[in-house]
Amino acid sequence: MMTTSYISSINFWNAPRTGLSRLQTDLAATNSEIATGRYADVGLVLGTKVGTGLGLRQQSAEIDALKSGNGVATLRLKTTQSALAQMQSAADKLLASIVGQPEAQQTAVVETGSNQLTPLVSALNMTMAGQYVFGGANSGAAPIDMAAIDAMRQRLQTDFQAHFGYAPGSSAAATEDPAKVQAFLDTYVDGGFSGASWGGLSQASSAISSRIALNEEATTSASADARPFAQLTMAYVIASDFKLSSFSPNAQKVANQKVMSLLAAASSGLVTMQADLGRSQDRIAQANDRLDAQKTLLSGEVNDLEAVDPAAAKTKVDALTTQIQMSYALTAQLRQLSLVNYL
Repeated sequence: MMTTSYISSINFWNAPRTGLSRLQTDLAATNSEIATGRYADVGLVLGTKVGTGLGLRQQSAEIDALKSGNGVATLRLKTTQSALAQMQSAADKLLASIVGQPEAQQTAVVETGSNQLTPLVSALNMTMAGQYVFGGANSGAAPIDMAAIDAMRQRLQTDFQAHFGYAPGSSAAATEDPAKVQAFLDTYVDGGFSGASWGGLSQASSAISSRIALNEEATTSASADARPFAQLTMAYVIASDFKLSSFSPNAQKVANQKVMSLLAAASSGLVTMQADLGRSQDRIAQANDRLDAQKTLLSGEVNDLEAVDPAAAKTKVDALTTQIQMSYALTAQLRQLSLVNYL
């Protein structure tokens, strides 16, 4: 049985329009490829290789996250280093001033250390972007509570009274035995600012360990729990709370030696901390270099999979544009086909 197709003007008009939507879709996709340099439909082009491309992009995103974290860690380290340098400078200046004076005048210089306690606590409570720099992992809480320091100082005043039988500054101190002063410093002062006692004054936790590369971690902060901070606090408390000038010269010498010993030990500890953090800064810089190289390699592999040829894409755009223009022209011509024109 033979059949014939139904032919009419409306069929001629609709034929170009039917292909026009596809051409416009292809043109939009190709223009997008020229703009992004990437296939508009990566899954369609790559097929089973699309998983490889996604894996490479995930690794690249992980590198970006590491670089971002390293930027924050670097800023925290710089802030910490600056604070540590200021603390060390204050301790070194006081120590140099004490050492540079005759023994009879050293006590007066030691007692100026009382002015350093509040700046020390302020430095330990320094914040960066709302986080406490010396808080360690517990960076959301102030590491040092001045009220807790004051409470400890008040307890030492009570211990002083119990140990010596008189309050600081009493005239009875003028004949005090140096050995008894040494015993007080070793027992009560050392005990009040060491071990668990200092931990009770500091709310900080252990220093932060950050992931700085795909398979590498580094310490990227300092904690107020560190021993040098306790030693500095102890030295400044001795200088401020016990009226050292009221003691006998030999007793003053014992106290002065204790303060100088604490300042020297604290300064040495701060230098060590700065060196350790400096090594972390160097490791981060080296890690960033490696991450940049890895990112470049991954970007190259992604481009090999997903990048379009700009010249080929431009040629395709030109061809599609020509076809669309031809479709419009053909439609216009078909619209002129009417029997009325021939009657």
